[in-house]
Amino acid sequence: MDPCDRISAKLGKFRPSITLQLKRLASERIQKGLPVYDFGLGETKGTLASNIREAGVRAYREGQTMYGDPAGMPELRRAVLEWLALEDHYSVDEVVISAGAKQSLFNIFLAVCNPGDFVFFDAAPWVSYQPLAIAVYAGPIMVLPLAGARDGLKVAPEDLRRNLKMRPHAKLFLLNNPVNPTGQLYSAEEVEALLSVCLEHRVYFVLDRLYWRIVFDGTDYPEPRVDEETKPWLIQVDGLSKNWRSTGGLRIGWSVGPSDVARAMASLQSHYTAGPAIPTQHSALAAITDRYDPELKMALQSKRDLLQAEARDVPYVKVWPTPASFYSFWDVRGTFGKLTPEGTPISSSDDLAEYLLHSAGVVTASGAAFMQDGYLRLSFATPDEHIVEGVRAIREALERLS
Repeated sequence: MDPCDRISAKLGKFRPSITLQLKRLASERIQKGLPVYDFGLGETKGTLASNIREAGVRAYREGQTMYGDPAGMPELRRAVLEWLALEDHYSVDEVVISAGAKQSLFNIFLAVCNPGDFVFFDAAPWVSYQPLAIAVYAGPIMVLPLAGARDGLKVAPEDLRRNLKMRPHAKLFLLNNPVNPTGQLYSAEEVEALLSVCLEHRVYFVLDRLYWRIVFDGTDYPEPRVDEETKPWLIQVDGLSKNWRSTGGLRIGWSVGPSDVARAMASLQSHYTAGPAIPTQHSALAAITDRYDPELKMALQSKRDLLQAEARDVPYVKVWPTPASFYSFWDVRGTFGKLTPEGTPISSSDDLAEYLLHSAGVVTASGAAFMQDGYLRLSFATPDEHIVEGVRAIREALERLS
């Protein structure tokens, strides 16, 4: 047998998630006693809230470890509607609990896409979007803004409409808002305009709102319109991993959408995971039913301000504003064509990320992982001293370029 035939064609070209690889690289440097400033993995740090921890512990102690409803515990699904203020628009049967927002997205792709369909993403898609689409034999398409049309990488209605007209087999448009990796935030008006284009073309509008509580400067989250016109085409995805401290490994996500899509997702989930672990569902229930503490958001806003102040005089770099999430997006194209002290040319984001890692111990995420070469993503969900010392290490490393 040809070795190339041992793995399916769709998976043979996959690379492991770059964001999870970054955590491994940081751990390896720490184990070797090397300095490391970790701006890589998008993971909140700190002490897990006692109510979240104790709810899971209590579920284990009470023996709540048997099979549950494949769509998730009914009380958790009901709480999700209240958490998202959707209880007046949806029923419990239109909510599906999953093993993380990644699985929610994969469930959606599997539920609505046929082989050969197209799924559209915004201009800097999160690293797992394209692999998930390819795994269901759908064609992933980035919707790029016209050159020079606007600042940043936001998709405008005319961009989406232009792409939909070119590809009649489009099935959905997936918008991450706030955006990982850019830290941009689409306004309510911008969301409405994109949603309206999807309605016009009868395409699902999938809103990945995983960072919706991490919105800075007193701004409210721009909720999408939910009414009889939008409900058949609107699917919202959220989860536990970003809006609380140290919850990424609990792997609980949820989706709210049309009843036929939810039924298909629950049926699918009954066959390939049988639903998420019951104790972690209890932890999620505790998290979203207790009063939300904005402490994490305020701490992250302070870290954003600190990083932007420290990065003002970093050479060759333009730092984007961060109105939401905990990512700083850096335009580093000014480093291209420079040489490292060893004479190695910097010609890509990957080159620069590798140089910063090995010369300064700074872990960043290359923009190439998000289909945007020329940029770096830095997660500032890290201790303040790492921000100060890490940015200093970046500055000194870039000053050594010639």
